[in-house]
Amino acid sequence: MKRRDIRPSLSVASETINGGKMRYHVKPGLVLRLSAIVVAGLAIILTGETDAARYTYQNTIIPENSITKLDPQTYVFLTEYGKQLKSLSSAYRVDWRLALAVLRQESSFDPEAVSDAGAEGFMQIMPVTGDYIASLYNITDISNPVTNIKLGVIHLHDLLHDFSDSSPKNRLQLAVAAYNCGLTRVQDAQTVAKFLGDSPNQWSSIKATLPLLSFRYSPLHAHIWSAGRPTGGYFGGSHETISYVENVMRYYNIYRNALQR
Repeated sequence: MKRRDIRPSLSVASETINGGKMRYHVKPGLVLRLSAIVVAGLAIILTGETDAARYTYQNTIIPENSITKLDPQTYVFLTEYGKQLKSLSSAYRVDWRLALAVLRQESSFDPEAVSDAGAEGFMQIMPVTGDYIASLYNITDISNPVTNIKLGVIHLHDLLHDFSDSSPKNRLQLAVAAYNCGLTRVQDAQTVAKFLGDSPNQWSSIKATLPLLSFRYSPLHAHIWSAGRPTGGYFGGSHETISYVENVMRYYNIYRNALQR
């Protein structure tokens, strides 16, 4: 089986900002995590920036001057997993703040999040995708949170490579879109963009052509694919993917401004 046939199998379940609903099953561990977030928030308020920043700077990778810019959820996650995230991202040449933005969008920092489709953990990895990536990179014990982060970072690295012909910003946006809806669907949207005379390497073009992968545009598909339909099948989730990309890029910009590379 070709590599591209498996890697896109990530869940499309993710946090949405504008009135969306989370599709995760709440587990007992989430209650403890929420309690930790509340405690962290109170600590920042009660101790002031100096004391909280001093503790954080000594124990994680958060710069002292960024504490007041970070929300409690991000603060708690980086306190526990920040060093591992930065180390893994560096090893696979991914901006760790981009990985952090994807992680936040995927699971809201819940290591026990499970989507209706079966995606698991911080980075919402589908089991078949996790097993495939683990086999390629000789990874064992894929059930723990740090390994879940590693699998997600590797997948981001591979997707960024798939769009290496795009400009830096477009490359990020296209890779993030593929993380959500699958590489094949983004490639199908690129094929439509080419057919319509638009650039397949620009997110603005793909943002416009993703909706054209739905069944209602099957007459158009008959002129593009010999099978009469997109390679990845009909796709009706373009609105979710577009919102997903916008949310991740918004988080990424926040983290770039608050956190050192």
